[in-house]
Amino acid sequence: MQASGSVTEPEIPAVLQIGLAHRQRETFHIEGFRRAAVLVPLLSGPEGVRLLFTVRAAHLSNHGGQIAFPGGQVEAGEDVVEAALRETFEETGLRIDPGSVVGLLNDHPTPTGYVATPVVAVHTGDQSLQLNPDEVTEAFTVPLEELRRIEPQSEVRRLHQHPRRIFSYTYRNRRIWGFTGNVVQNLLQILELADPP
Repeated sequence: MQASGSVTEPEIPAVLQIGLAHRQRETFHIEGFRRAAVLVPLLSGPEGVRLLFTVRAAHLSNHGGQIAFPGGQVEAGEDVVEAALRETFEETGLRIDPGSVVGLLNDHPTPTGYVATPVVAVHTGDQSLQLNPDEVTEAFTVPLEELRRIEPQSEVRRLHQHPRRIFSYTYRNRRIWGFTGNVVQNLLQILELADPP
């Protein structure tokens, strides 16, 4: 089981920023895949640091009903940070200041033909949400320290003939897996390197 070390919750944003800046980020370019970006929103408040997830609307053709981070395709003229912040506002009504972004996680390919870049941001302002029902049916948060204590399950699957290890976290009967599980694993790995048990 993963255990947190000596870093306190107020120090997490700075630790993440340093950890993200001082490691080799994995990037991908796959012929025919489009670029996408997701936001990994860390909400910092009186209850500590919590990770925000959404539940995609059931009618969506791709991953309907699954747990996800807000995000989508990078539009012409945007970079991945701009795309992640725009999509987050469109889906949840949460407006994140670009100055709250602390770094980028590894790129991850998706079964739907995207290479997505996760953008990590720490939000300390108003946390009220206005969900877009066309895209999101629910949003919920998980305390970061509780996620760090979960032992993930994993399995190897093939994506376009390439084997990939897929991580899965279960939190209060919610299964966070696939692309989203792999992003969580990457985030926790950065914290683990900076804050070993």
